[in-house]
Amino acid sequence: MKHFVKFIVEQYEKQGRIDDFVKFAAEFLNLEVPKVILLPEREPDMTTASYNMKNGEIKVYIKGRAAFDICRSIALEMVHAAQHKKTDDLDGSTGSPHEDEANAIAGRIVRMYGKQNPDFYE
Repeated sequence: MKHFVKFIVEQYEKQGRIDDFVKFAAEFLNLEVPKVILLPEREPDMTTASYNMKNGEIKVYIKGRAAFDICRSIALEMVHAAQHKKTDDLDGSTGSPHEDEANAIAGRIVRMYGKQNPDFYE
């Protein structure tokens, strides 16, 4: 039972950190705070996260991942949301200009947030 209680507390703390990070990233990207769905299991054809261009939802696989890693996936998908505001023709394939830009900016957002919140990587 102790392990279960510890898991619940850790998940609650992780959720609070993620909520704070999403607000930070939305402000950085000049976006409305998106709906982020945390999934304990991957959906078909999903790696770690996905952005739905039709409804703006971000889904993130969280099982066994650190909060900062989850946040990096969220940031990448939020960059895709910002890109989508400029074009409907997004290419998320590996090595594409859209994906490379999303990776670079997501990394920058995570580092900036971590600098302001040193406990982020714990």
